[in-house]
Amino acid sequence: MQGKYSPPTLLPPLRLFIDARNKAIEAGFTDNGGAIHSVERILDILCQRVKYPNLRHINSLKTRSDAECSIDAHNARMRGERVLIEHVMPQRAFAQEVIRLVTSGCTDEEIISYIQQHYRLVLLSPQETLALNKLNRSRITPDRLAEAGIVIFQASASAFFTEEQPD
Repeated sequence: MQGKYSPPTLLPPLRLFIDARNKAIEAGFTDNGGAIHSVERILDILCQRVKYPNLRHINSLKTRSDAECSIDAHNARMRGERVLIEHVMPQRAFAQEVIRLVTSGCTDEEIISYIQQHYRLVLLSPQETLALNKLNRSRITPDRLAEAGIVIFQASASAFFTEEQPD
């Protein structure tokens, strides 16, 4: 379900926008002023294609039974309540890390590998999202979710089988 955007078509523009961002920074512009925005957007699309290739749109994650979610978000989904998508690594900090990798000469394969290892989306309840953002909205930490007291739902293997299935 890659559509017109796939890693091979997204990596060259990512590098182009990283170069433009770096030149804007050198000229005195800032990331907060917008220098990084195109990098963040292209990178988010690239990451979704690499890590979640079967999603047509990021919002489709909310309805997928295999989506990683917190216990609260799992229970909210079971009740038909709203859940939110959270980038476990804050997007700006993640983009800055990828910029650092590209600037240091990483290959496309190394960038893809980094994305596969570090990009992660989870579903959270609105209350968990507020608590997480209040505690840490922008820094990469070893376990940002746990630091906010968020526990990830772990479905037991037996939950996927009914009694009617053969052994």
